[in-house]
Amino acid sequence: MTKKVLGILELENKPLSHPGALCADGTFAFEVRRLTVRGASVQTVVSGDLSVKDEYIRRARQLESEGVDAIISNCGFTSLLQDDVAAAVSIPVGLSSLMLVPFVARLLPPGRSLGLLTYDSTKLRESHFNAAGWSTSEIPVAIGGIEGSDSWREFAEPVPNISPEMLVNDVMAATSALLLANPTLSALVFECAGFPLATQTVRMQTGLAVADFVTLGRMLMDIAGADGRLGR
Repeated sequence: MTKKVLGILELENKPLSHPGALCADGTFAFEVRRLTVRGASVQTVVSGDLSVKDEYIRRARQLESEGVDAIISNCGFTSLLQDDVAAAVSIPVGLSSLMLVPFVARLLPPGRSLGLLTYDSTKLRESHFNAAGWSTSEIPVAIGGIEGSDSWREFAEPVPNISPEMLVNDVMAATSALLLANPTLSALVFECAGFPLATQTVRMQTGLAVADFVTLGRMLMDIAGADGRLGR
């Protein structure tokens, strides 16, 4: 049987490579093929600049031609491009971990709520949620972010200087603030592709269930058909 390959469309900002990071070697049990999307940076994508759409489509088609079985990105704000990129190829595409929100929300018991932790809560809009297939009128979420933190500033640099300790501390601080304001939280979805480095710590220290970009990548690869293509 041919081994499956996951494609990752990456921002120009150098992704984190610490063990356990989305784009690090060994994070997934299957092969990963990564491509940088020209013009896509933290600044452009988080601001909602759609001028990068054609380049995302071009790179997605390149990944498909190279034989990947499914495609994700490494920024949850790319949800705005989901429909256009998915329509351009014939393999599963899940650009944003925001797509996990409806699934995780359905797992919660009555009286419990869902939190969404993002790179920058001041930039996250209803349009990002709608593009990921849901709305806050249907699925209420408590939203927090790491804006203003050291990690937030470093992620915007061409080559971020972020240690695992820095990121874990910033994500835990934002999580703690979100929990304090929303004591009924039972689960979190991490929007930022850098946050998987903190996932296990958050689970252990808070008891919350956490879904992140690594969760999304594994789900897509489980869903992908034998040849990666959707349909017959």
